[in-house]
Amino acid sequence: MTKTAYPKPDRSDLVPNFEKKTPEDIVDIGWNEGVFSDGRPYRVESWRQNNATMLTYFFSTKGLEKAGKEELQSLLEEEDLLYCTSPVQYIAVQKIKDPSGNELWSVNIVAANEGMSYAEDKIELQPYPKK
Repeated sequence: MTKTAYPKPDRSDLVPNFEKKTPEDIVDIGWNEGVFSDGRPYRVESWRQNNATMLTYFFSTKGLEKAGKEELQSLLEEEDLLYCTSPVQYIAVQKIKDPSGNELWSVNIVAANEGMSYAEDKIELQPYPKK
């Protein structure tokens, strides 16, 4: 049985922001990359806006085109990338095109807000290089 080839998420258009100049500014925290058990590459990014800390996972929609947010959340938990610390979850999913033209899932999860924890990333994040 051969594994399907999945595109690696291309985030080459991301310019990290490290300082908050206005209340609405996003401040980028860190990122990491890996591969799901089916060979599908993923990328996770963490960022803050207002009082919320977010986790966004990017991976190919191939074979998951009709997945809903519950299925995508379960996938992240089954792949041991995400641990939900609360029964209440704030998740948004959308299909996006990356700079290479790949269709990706963008799964955005509120990890914490106003002192409440909802989810934790289970892999160590790397800081963005400062230029």
